[in-house]
Amino acid sequence: MKRIARIAVGALALAITASPVTAQQLLLQIPPVSPTIADSTAPKERPSRTSPRYAAVLMDAHTGEILYANGFRELRHPASITKVMTLYLAFDALASGNLKLTDPVVFSRNAANQRPSKLGIAPGKSITVDEAIRVVAVKSANDVAVALAETVGGSEEAFVQLMNRKARLLGMRDTVYANPSGLPDPNNITTAYDLALLSSALMRVHPARYAYFSQRTFAYGKQSFTNHNHLLGKVDGMDGIKTGYTVDAGFTLAASAARENRRLIAVVLGEPSSAARNRDVTALLEAGFTVLKERGNGIRLAVTDALPVAQHPAFRSGPGIEQGSNDDAKAVTHSRKAKAKSRHAAKAKRGSAR
Repeated sequence: MKRIARIAVGALALAITASPVTAQQLLLQIPPVSPTIADSTAPKERPSRTSPRYAAVLMDAHTGEILYANGFRELRHPASITKVMTLYLAFDALASGNLKLTDPVVFSRNAANQRPSKLGIAPGKSITVDEAIRVVAVKSANDVAVALAETVGGSEEAFVQLMNRKARLLGMRDTVYANPSGLPDPNNITTAYDLALLSSALMRVHPARYAYFSQRTFAYGKQSFTNHNHLLGKVDGMDGIKTGYTVDAGFTLAASAARENRRLIAVVLGEPSSAARNRDVTALLEAGFTVLKERGNGIRLAVTDALPVAQHPAFRSGPGIEQGSNDDAKAVTHSRKAKAKSRHAAKAKRGSAR
């Protein structure tokens, strides 16, 4: 098992009061996280399909403290978590007055030709900015992400430059964006830590807009979409943020939950299945809140001490079993065959024992 990194980021700790606060007030209390965390200057290896892909980080959103880290500064593909930055820049444009929720998002041929997941709007047609944001947050539609990017930046290429500029400003030193959707591109890379920084900044700078990520369903015309983040409404206090999936990235999730005036951000990358992704994010958040609660009682506890040992990837090995190309992909799994083979082996062993 990898050694757990405990890194205190920033010098300012937020004093948490005992009085109840709203989720909106809690988001406004999040201070900036310092990007001056110590890091190796050695060149980092780009991710590949054959290299270990699991990476995770658990951050206290209020203090920036890293409560758990596993490969959190190693390069990975973010998949559709890329769209968090796309929406961040859309929120910036709304805040500056350069964009309105009622403005049209017109679909170019470039946007309309994006690969699934997509809404399927024809070139020349449009939806509103508000509709575009909701479809990106809930359905993770790639065509809508590109159309919104073109609306904000003038072109997809110009918008990507804005994404990378914002990443540098936020201290995301290991992130390079190649497109606004997260569709496969070898140059679209990030780290679990950088995505935690992005998530924290979005909550702090755009607390009112952050609510888009907690929407569980969205209807457009005769179509109805369910959020890919199936932990919403199931994990206590979870209100976002974004899932992702490509063959190269594996299953990814940036998530956040707030309980008793505390907020945690969990990011997992390179998971072999959506089930593993959901299980591990849940385990990290539950362990993290346990640690914070015990600290309040004067007990020092590490997240690894609170994790369900048999379930966490730090104690799990084996190749991924699901493959696909986007968030909507119907994953192909061989788990049934593996289970059947295991049952046959167990029967044979019992037979020989007799």
